[in-house]
Amino acid sequence: MTRNGKKIAIFATEPVTGNIGGLGIRQLEAARLLHRRGFNVRLITPYPVTAHSEPFTVEHRHIFSDPALADEPLAWADAVYASQPAPVFAQKCAAHGTSVVVDLLALLYFEELEHFPVKKMSAAQQAGHFAGRIARIASQMEMGDFFLCASERERDYYLGILTQLGKLRPDLYHKDPLFNSVIGVAPFGIPSREPKRGNDLFRGKIPGVGKTDFIIIWGGSLWNWYDCITPVKAMKRLSRTCPKAKLVFAGHKHPATSKPTEAYAEVMRYVTRERLLGKNVFFHADWVPYEKHEYYLTEADAGIATFRDHIENRFSFRIRVADYLWGNLPVLTNPGNTLSGFIEDKGLGHIFPFGDEKALAERIAHMASHPAENKAMRGRIKEAKKVFHWDRALKPLVDFCKNPKKRPSLFSDALPHLSFYELNRAAPKRILFLRSSPMEHAADGFSALRRLYPDAAIDVVLQPGVDPARFGGAAKVVRLGQNGFTPADAMKIKGAYDLLACCFNTNDLMFYNNVTAFAARAKAKAFWAFNVDYRFVDIKTLLPLR
Repeated sequence: MTRNGKKIAIFATEPVTGNIGGLGIRQLEAARLLHRRGFNVRLITPYPVTAHSEPFTVEHRHIFSDPALADEPLAWADAVYASQPAPVFAQKCAAHGTSVVVDLLALLYFEELEHFPVKKMSAAQQAGHFAGRIARIASQMEMGDFFLCASERERDYYLGILTQLGKLRPDLYHKDPLFNSVIGVAPFGIPSREPKRGNDLFRGKIPGVGKTDFIIIWGGSLWNWYDCITPVKAMKRLSRTCPKAKLVFAGHKHPATSKPTEAYAEVMRYVTRERLLGKNVFFHADWVPYEKHEYYLTEADAGIATFRDHIENRFSFRIRVADYLWGNLPVLTNPGNTLSGFIEDKGLGHIFPFGDEKALAERIAHMASHPAENKAMRGRIKEAKKVFHWDRALKPLVDFCKNPKKRPSLFSDALPHLSFYELNRAAPKRILFLRSSPMEHAADGFSALRRLYPDAAIDVVLQPGVDPARFGGAAKVVRLGQNGFTPADAMKIKGAYDLLACCFNTNDLMFYNNVTAFAARAKAKAFWAFNVDYRFVDIKTLLPLR
């Protein structure tokens, strides 16, 4: 295939060869898709690279411990695709002028509310960690030129944050009123081919799992934000009423983590105490290699993913559920998240109440005894899952990479605050001060100028009837003929000034058109405003042409 010339560096956060987790799969599949579309791709991971057959470069660079290792690929790339980039990454991308796609698939703040022992943390520890997480997320979104999220629900959430960060620029609005050029919906994807069936890995292989048993698979880690205990409690009920139902945890330990979670420990305690382990509940492996996970899916009869009713569940896009759909597995899950709504609407599984092991046990028993219903459900899944094929899911990424652009924040074009150096360097001898905001704000602005330049002569322009006492006896008062500022009044002011200063107590600068028109007619070397945040800004760029 002819390369299109665009060079894309993908910075992974997890392993992308060997045992691969959800984000690693997404980053690997993004690299594969971009390569198929003709881009020059480099996939960079902080984890060791094992043997692979990818047609593009896969390299190990531990940029987390040595950020300088990112310099060369950033200088090479036209655009970067990254998840959870560190703040130093933003500085480097800015220095190289590289466009950045930030993947917001994982809602880390909500995950960590469940994952961390918040109840055991002091108020100071909570504030330190979670305020730091918010700052980290903000820095990632500030550096991004384009963003990916997993669902329309997530997109609504992120649109609010992007608005506050100034990323939804008014100069884009008339061309793109939905801001699709800023943030696109890119769900976790699945291969477009049908999964292959291999030699049995469960039936007749795991002691206690028979050839005709009804296998429910739990694919992936036992994270604390999942409800891992309800399925095993359901198996306790089924051990008496439906003994052929078998729950298999296939890959419970994420390859990017080193120790088991609290949820895993809770499940092991329960199944050991209730004597379910090796009877109705099984742990098959620490992790399922990516190139083999289709064999696990095609051997199972159903997939399960259960949660509690919390904010993480509301926004999350369930990667393992997408995996089940690829394997044409009917899904057992809870309500509340994007995919559970999709499953319920399309008839692709069964939704049951949070924490209700009785309802779950009844659903499993029904499925185990109604194979025709399950077959019909698998047929519906084959058609419905096409919306998640990688080439459709990651189309927004491909479209941006064809023509990558920098999307600076609106705040980067805002009036620059004057630094201490600029304030000290100015040293004006004559100042014209316009009372162009309410008295309290204007008086504070005047006092700030007087403190900065105690020896300067300050002329204060006041409207009729305004008491000059708030501006001190040393100031010379220049009266306007009426309440509003007009260019004609400015022309009447005699003499030249080193500085003209006015006051803006709102960010709505159109409100001050008459003030800037007045200022443009006055004779001054510099033009400042005491702004709504009580700091001085340079307003020369606001002045209309004389």
